Amino acid sequence: MQTLILIGLFFCHFLGDFTFLSTQWMLRAKQKGKPLLPILAHAGVHGLLMLIFLSFFQQIDSWMLLKLAAFQVVTHFIIDVLKGRVKALYATLQDSENRWYWTLYGFDQYLHALVIVAMSYYAGGF
Repeated sequence: MQTLILIGLFFCHFLGDFTFLSTQWMLRAKQKGKPLLPILAHAGVHGLLMLIFLSFFQQIDSWMLLKLAAFQVVTHFIIDVLKGRVKALYATLQDSENRWYWTLYGFDQYLHALVIVAMSYYAGGF
């Protein structure tokens, strides 16, 4: 079961970040780390996807489900805002031909992965 929870949460992350669920409105805001509302909506999509997925596991009580979803929303929002603001400060980080662009992108995904691992742990996945 632990592997299923972890894989499922990563799939939710994929759906929230790399499909039509990330709208142009959200993506434009993420580029600069503002305005905040589209980024919050994006983080909310992630929280909702993970809440829905985790609700299929009956051993996770409702209060824990809400806390995990809130944790996802808050951390996803903070990570995406900070990444966008750092990118906005340095023009080289806006160019996908630059290696630092990919370093920042990778670090962003690493932070999201740490959150997912923590969520899986608290969901009883480990």
